[in-house]
Amino acid sequence: MKISIDSASNYRKIEGIDYSIAPLSINTNEREFIDDESFNVNEMLDYLEHTKLSSRSACPGINDWYKTYGDEKEVIVIALASALSGSYNSAKTAADEWLENHPDSKIFLLDTTAIGPVEKLCVEYIIENKDKMSFEELTKSLDEYCHKNTKIGFCLKSLKNLANNGRINPAVAKIAETLKIHIVGDFTVEGILDPKDKVRGGKKAMETLYKNMLDAGYKGGKLRIDHVLAPESANELANIVRADFPQADIIIDDTTALCSFYAQRGGLVIGYER
Repeated sequence: MKISIDSASNYRKIEGIDYSIAPLSINTNEREFIDDESFNVNEMLDYLEHTKLSSRSACPGINDWYKTYGDEKEVIVIALASALSGSYNSAKTAADEWLENHPDSKIFLLDTTAIGPVEKLCVEYIIENKDKMSFEELTKSLDEYCHKNTKIGFCLKSLKNLANNGRINPAVAKIAETLKIHIVGDFTVEGILDPKDKVRGGKKAMETLYKNMLDAGYKGGKLRIDHVLAPESANELANIVRADFPQADIIIDDTTALCSFYAQRGGLVIGYER
């Protein structure tokens, strides 16, 4: 079995299973930052914060996805929300072509309707259950786990890149910039960003993010925190969670290119079980 996943997952390496990562990229008219092992988050953020050129993200192409499937007999494809990116649609087109050339193989595509740490939770679920179920049982169970038992949240200091690329209402972004507040929210069931709270102060923002987790059904399960050069905020949230759930399974990690571009410096993206 093999996992193919896009780089919006914030993965660089996956232990315990054969895998390939389809890279997204961040572009201006003069530079391209490919979301692979050569990516340097400080270099990209420093450049984008000082350039006057417009910037945008680009999803993996059909051929990029096709190459990740290899010649395996069973492939599970995990993509970020199709409502936010063309990554899933590229993966599906590639899968249709791949199946024509590999008629004896099986492939399953998962639109996570999320991003980053929720994609990680799905990978972990596969690794933990791949030897316990058939391919069909596993993929059905994975789909249910992803859409019923996981949730994504975020806390952002800036919404500029989201607004400039049509992912969020520019008026909300302008309010955040003008008032210098944190925007805390999650995704809708369709995979669209849903800003919920406007909060002043980092500690208050982490408390609000945790309250939203509890409201969504968090009960001390897995929590994955990906941050954009904000380890203090990530640890602040982890400490708040552990005060109520000392045994919570929490992993803190860095974002790669796509999440760094949209969450921007100081942003957090979290995925958790509920």
